[in-house]
Amino acid sequence: MTVTPAALSEVAASVFELRLPIPFEDGLVNVFLFRAGKEIDLLDCGMNSEESLEAIRRALEQLGARRLRRLVITHIHPDHYGAAGALAGEGRADLYMHRLEVPLVHPRYVELEVLVAEVKSYLLVNGVPEDEAEVLSNSQRALSQVVKPADPAVQLDGAELLTLGDRELKVEWTPGHSPGHICLYDTTERLLFAGDHILPELSPNIGLHPQSTPDPLHDYLEGLQRMVALEPQLVLPAHGRPFDYIKKRVEALTAHHERRFDQVLEIVGKQEKSGWQVALELWGRRDNLYEKRLALQEGLAHLQALAVDGRVTKTVTPGSVRWRLS
Repeated sequence: MTVTPAALSEVAASVFELRLPIPFEDGLVNVFLFRAGKEIDLLDCGMNSEESLEAIRRALEQLGARRLRRLVITHIHPDHYGAAGALAGEGRADLYMHRLEVPLVHPRYVELEVLVAEVKSYLLVNGVPEDEAEVLSNSQRALSQVVKPADPAVQLDGAELLTLGDRELKVEWTPGHSPGHICLYDTTERLLFAGDHILPELSPNIGLHPQSTPDPLHDYLEGLQRMVALEPQLVLPAHGRPFDYIKKRVEALTAHHERRFDQVLEIVGKQEKSGWQVALELWGRRDNLYEKRLALQEGLAHLQALAVDGRVTKTVTPGSVRWRLS
């Protein structure tokens, strides 16, 4: 897919959306450029590919930018953070990201061996057969090829007020999809830059895994309600098109997870199971490695939330994690 300057569109005064190519989701990730005179601030940056970087360069030229001033990252997944090292760092843009994302970068993209071993152990105790666990634990290696890391100049906690372009946006910490995922909210024009937190068509993957928060699904659902309470007039997501029906969309996402809870309870009700067994009954056997891991992680997130709520019981030994109805 070739991205041209025509892909640059003004979504609010001096705020521009640029759609960059990625090999998953809906094939595109939306990043946002904020203009203040000859300076540009960027929210997310796509993958570290020449095609994607060239599209960003052409967009900066089209906007008459003298320099890229700030790069803010919603979270460190490859389609949002991948090109950070090509755009930010000494002599380039200042990088801003949530502090809970910072310790995830090196294990995931630089020093892979420890994380690969940790993921394999996690897969095995959750019931994945040895041969599949070996393959799935190494699937992370491919993602490291499209990420060029950079160290942040600023680590965020949430609730900060950032100047992007000529706008002030409040940082909203919304964990779930990633521990340090953030949204940005323009309180004046009531614009919510939602990252992967609220998408118009897709349900973002919420997974329990070695780098997640301990109860990511409850974190995610609580964050949805906080974003609804802001009453944004327009939501600008990282995938799909802008939309103005956040209440309806959050109701649909919440209902989706409630249905999934019911499915998981029905599966566990038959007999004690591993997370892998639950995932296979929920989604069937997938061929794609990435989809297999996501299915297991999402199944485990639902099981963990149910255990926190006292609806299922989680038992652990050094060699296994099992789930049964409470």
